[in-house]
Amino acid sequence: MIFLVTWLSTLFLIVIPYPAWMTLALPHFGFLFVTWWGLMRNYQLSMTLLLIASLPIDVLYGTTLGLHGLLFALIAYALTLLGPSVRQVNWIRQSLVVFVVLLIASAVSYWARTLTGQSPDLMILVLQSVVSALLWSPLRWFYDVVADYAEGLRAQRQ
Repeated sequence: MIFLVTWLSTLFLIVIPYPAWMTLALPHFGFLFVTWWGLMRNYQLSMTLLLIASLPIDVLYGTTLGLHGLLFALIAYALTLLGPSVRQVNWIRQSLVVFVVLLIASAVSYWARTLTGQSPDLMILVLQSVVSALLWSPLRWFYDVVADYAEGLRAQRQ
């Protein structure tokens, strides 16, 4: 239930129309979704669910099907390994770790998009990593609130 609610809220964040001046500085909400699951809920994380959840994101971003599945698996694996030590530090250090992991994922995305014939701009991918790392703390709080709400709904039904 929590996965579904956070995934739907992520899709909602992706499809919201943003002003034109914000298009270059938008965070990658899909990566932040996986980051939250990899760091905060890694004991509940399923790679199969991440692969299924990545397909609509591939469609929304117009990338090759399966690209975000590869990137989600990379991010989830790295953050599952780093999770216990990263959760114990302050939000600035967490943002630095998130930045490095998302920068690596952006490099893999650039490589895969180049191989498939697209011509991505590397600076936009790096800028997305920077903005995503800066917005990690507010979005972490947002996902925590959404997860608490979903748990409250589940507790009410029982």
